[in-house]
Amino acid sequence: MTRAKAISLLLAVPLLASTAWAQKGDWRAVQHLPGGTRLKIKLRHGHSFGHCDFLGATDEAVTCDYGGLLWNARAQYSRDNIKAVYLVHDARAIGFGIGAGSGAVIGAAMTHGPLVTRELFAVFDAGILGGLGYIFGTVLDPFFHGKAVYVDLNPQRAPHSRSH
Repeated sequence: MTRAKAISLLLAVPLLASTAWAQKGDWRAVQHLPGGTRLKIKLRHGHSFGHCDFLGATDEAVTCDYGGLLWNARAQYSRDNIKAVYLVHDARAIGFGIGAGSGAVIGAAMTHGPLVTRELFAVFDAGILGGLGYIFGTVLDPFFHGKAVYVDLNPQRAPHSRSH
């Protein structure tokens, strides 16, 4: 075996192991999340829009809080209806950072004249593009998610029938 193949194999094993771990159907991973963790929940039936703040999980359900500027709603999702639970990124902060960084570079590079003028335009452009990045991040945030905490491995899961 050549050295390159051996190194490739050694690098592939941890990658495959981490992928398998992320795809586990282990509900306890959800139950052990700290309160306030931002989540995206994908359902089998119906839709959940946006991200919620994790409040807790039992063997039967997940409870989340959807906070807004003018309203606050609490939702409970049955485990049988949950297809996947994802951690989320803060797209607003990412958008602000990218916009502010780009604005600072553009403002400093495109302005001619004394150093003070270039610094002033760099700060001004960073503020404007940072604000635009924040707005884009806010709009796009509900559509993106990060690492899977839980993925139901049984695609045909039927709801529990309860006898009264």
